[in-house]
Amino acid sequence: MKNLFHHKQLHYWDTIWMLAKTDLKMRYQGSWLGAIWVFLKPFCLFLILNFVFSNLFFKHNPNYTIRLLVGLVLWSFFSEATTVGMNSLLDKAHILKKIYIPLWLIIISSTVHSALAFFFNLVILFIFLIAFNVFPGILQISVFIIYILLIYGISLTYSFFAAPLYVKFRDLNQIWEVLLSVLFYASPIIYPITAVPPHVQSILYLNPMTLLIEHSKVALIDHGIARFDHLLIFIAIFIPCFLGSIWFLKKSSKNLIERM
Repeated sequence: MKNLFHHKQLHYWDTIWMLAKTDLKMRYQGSWLGAIWVFLKPFCLFLILNFVFSNLFFKHNPNYTIRLLVGLVLWSFFSEATTVGMNSLLDKAHILKKIYIPLWLIIISSTVHSALAFFFNLVILFIFLIAFNVFPGILQISVFIIYILLIYGISLTYSFFAAPLYVKFRDLNQIWEVLLSVLFYASPIIYPITAVPPHVQSILYLNPMTLLIEHSKVALIDHGIARFDHLLIFIAIFIPCFLGSIWFLKKSSKNLIERM
């Protein structure tokens, strides 16, 4: 029985890895630059925002360039993972109608594809950190990894809720695009959190990405550890939300394929 369970786990992970690699290949098929676009898109946005804001508004802000890059890399991961996770079931409808694959496996494989792109951008980020003489310690990097896992966790949570809903309500894609734009400007990416009044900061912290991006900057650039109680509260809220998303996906899976 134990060997059977172990074999089943290996089969699931093999399937996730195969689908993730296929997504990555298909996405850039026929493109001259191919997978280079994984880095090129956020980097072009970074160059534009850095030119505008570092010269016009934040001339005297130390390490503004690297702070901006940290925020953009984390935001790109969240934005990409939630979008492809939401679209995953409809994108794989042709497969799901032919063979049985657990819905959660399809969603995870799509977000793993986004994680692969993120890790490539992460290498570029650490090259920039070295170039700017910013060397976070082992403890800070360890805490940063926790923030990355939480970003992936909330992306997966949203995807488990949104993917089955998107099958039924096709307007959800456009709604999420608008909400992503709102959340982008409600996150301390192009501006430091200290640039807004305290009462506005309290509102911005309702956005989960605000805490994760701001605390990541503290860890990587300021060589500090942000308030740990905030992190514990965040995790305490995240866990039931994640479990609720798993329950919702399981409950919504009945007759879902017929709607695709």
